[in-house]
Amino acid sequence: MAALVGKSRTCFGFIPNETGVLIITIFGILNKLSGFYGLISLDTSDPIAFAVYIYSLCGVGIFAYGLYGLHTDNIRIVRWYTMFYWLDCFVSAVTTAVFAVKWYVYTDHSLPELADDPSKQKEHDDVFRMESIVSIIMLVGLRMVHVYFAIVLTVYYRSLGRARYSKLAAAVDEDLDEIEHGHRLD
Repeated sequence: MAALVGKSRTCFGFIPNETGVLIITIFGILNKLSGFYGLISLDTSDPIAFAVYIYSLCGVGIFAYGLYGLHTDNIRIVRWYTMFYWLDCFVSAVTTAVFAVKWYVYTDHSLPELADDPSKQKEHDDVFRMESIVSIIMLVGLRMVHVYFAIVLTVYYRSLGRARYSKLAAAVDEDLDEIEHGHRLD
């Protein structure tokens, strides 16, 4: 998959990478803004969730700085942003897995009012199991999209480096041509 994406100049097959990276970054900023809502709730009972809220707020600043780097074609900023995006991809996958295990494995989802009715309890359990499967599939799918976005960002970063190298090589060739032609004239 990475080999196919690595040679592509488009995001999702039809959006130019530069535009795709800008859209990815803007959606990343919007996603990280969720940290404000977590802090507004002032719920510090779950230290992992609280740490994720703080991390998201820091992420807003880093994504915004990445957006600035993309806007100015600053390859150093884009490099750091790309590395952070991969880190964010990993952190998001780990925290998603932790919260999913906590919710689906360790949280009791039984309803006390159904304790006297085994058929309704079984129906409730079956519905919860089906909803769990659908939710887990969606979470895995979203993590895969996040990895795809990181690959698109990496491809874009590498293209900036190649473009910079091409401009430098062209300038050197031009200088060499001037020197060569200058010696012929003398």
